[in-house]
Amino acid sequence: MDADDTVFDGILEKVGNDGRFQRRFNLIFNMGAIIFASMSYMSIILALNKPPHNCHVPGMERFNISDAEMWKNLTLPREEDNKGVLSYSKCQMYNVTEAHLQVHYSEWNFQDSDIINCAYGYDYDRTYYDRTPITEHDWICDKGFRETNIFVYNRFGELIGTFIFGQLGDTLGRRPVFFFSVLIITAGRLISMFTASIYVVFCMAAVLGSLTSNSIFQAPLIIAMEVSKSERRGYISMMQCIGWTTGLCILPMVFWATRDWFWALMFTTIPIFLFIFIPQYLIESPRWLATRGHYKRSMGELRKIANVNGIRQLPFDERSLEKMLSHRKVETVYGMASLFSGWRMAKNTIFCVMCWIVASITYFTLVLLSSRLDGNPFLNFLFQSAIELPAYKIGQILSDNLGRRASNSLAFLTATIICIPIVLIIRNAEYESMAIALSIAIKFCVSINFFAVNLQSIEIYPTCLRQTGLAFAAIMANLFGIFGPYVVYLGTEYDVRYPFVVIGLMSALGATCASFLPETLHQSLPETIEQAQKFGKTQKFWSLPKKPRTEGVEIGQEMEEGVRLKDADDDIR
Repeated sequence: MDADDTVFDGILEKVGNDGRFQRRFNLIFNMGAIIFASMSYMSIILALNKPPHNCHVPGMERFNISDAEMWKNLTLPREEDNKGVLSYSKCQMYNVTEAHLQVHYSEWNFQDSDIINCAYGYDYDRTYYDRTPITEHDWICDKGFRETNIFVYNRFGELIGTFIFGQLGDTLGRRPVFFFSVLIITAGRLISMFTASIYVVFCMAAVLGSLTSNSIFQAPLIIAMEVSKSERRGYISMMQCIGWTTGLCILPMVFWATRDWFWALMFTTIPIFLFIFIPQYLIESPRWLATRGHYKRSMGELRKIANVNGIRQLPFDERSLEKMLSHRKVETVYGMASLFSGWRMAKNTIFCVMCWIVASITYFTLVLLSSRLDGNPFLNFLFQSAIELPAYKIGQILSDNLGRRASNSLAFLTATIICIPIVLIIRNAEYESMAIALSIAIKFCVSINFFAVNLQSIEIYPTCLRQTGLAFAAIMANLFGIFGPYVVYLGTEYDVRYPFVVIGLMSALGATCASFLPETLHQSLPETIEQAQKFGKTQKFWSLPKKPRTEGVEIGQEMEEGVRLKDADDDIR
């Protein structure tokens, strides 16, 4: 398998593995498409924002009262909010009857026995939103779980979609999976726009729109990595990070400009659908086609790459391609069960998956909270999104210097420490800005975690199990991520401190698990399951990775690589 990869790398050098085609492909699909995919994927979070609200009590006009605060004081009971502050009830009112309206309000004397649930609808704070599904259909109070349940259904859709489309990418191909992903996420969001009045259908549309939330990002990333030289793979991954963050920064601005969930969803969904109309720029991975025995199609895609890169004549054809790649030795694997073959490999899998779960729940909990904290929900969302880009870059620097294990553990530990002052101050209105800044700092840490754990997931598994290991981690992260919306619900409906208590405890667990993963920086990565079962066995627990110092070894490796490429060139000739 490793030899075939080396041969194909030699083939890619002949057609161009870092030329105009790769630059154009990454710009269109790993940045442009990702910008709009992230907007469409995350738009449901801002669309379901729950603005401040109280019971609507009629009669204010009859007494010519223009002060809304005074009318609330007369008609609404008080209760502690999620910050422990005595404020007007959100879901209850005093039972103001026609008899009360016949006398002056100064004669009213309501008791606790006069408190009833909202009987005449609700008044919403329209400072930032003119319309959302929640304000249109009163998904609050006794229907308050509807918003939370929709987010849960979204994560459930991601779970199912990751399992299905992750496998389809290896059976049908990356190209059709990308187009399916675009169609499905577009259909899901558009159906949601027109079915908010039918809650069951709206939930089904939410699940549909999230089915391909992972594959729409993975398909172009895998194609790009399989047609580029290995040194550019980190750069390609960073391009997707830039596209993701750019989309998340544009998204709240669209909502702020429109103030209407319907049009905001329209403007953030239609652009990704337009990528359906440029199929000529999206190729199928020639490496994948060759591994499936489709040498004619693989040769066709290689010619497309060569033409864009300015190479008109290739020193090989379909028959020579088949000759070079037809003798593959593939190690027998048993799907996800192979991830647990051996104690050490099972331990690495469990700890790696735990890091994914903690990072996933923390990330999406913070995203949901960002638009539900006090202040401007769009600016809160923007600041938490913008912080990701420097976090990814710093994560790359730390991972390449301190190592993956230390970077991952320190980021989790820092997030744990930051949660302590947040829990202490978040109920105090005077420290609102500081609490928001600290929550952004946690987002910074968890973005570093995602960068580091993604590298660890790729590097601790053998070649034949790397994609399976990533898929399994994503599935488990989505499965446990279902609890994230309920953590947010605890904070918005009961006590604003609860989510940060959960995040702090989980981050401490993540730091512990990350510290027990083997270091992969400057290590020879496992190529077989047997090697993976022993990987990290000889490493010291308290140690930082060191670069190889033996110059002769490095020269020998370069010579060996040169011989491999020469042999590949000879085969091509």
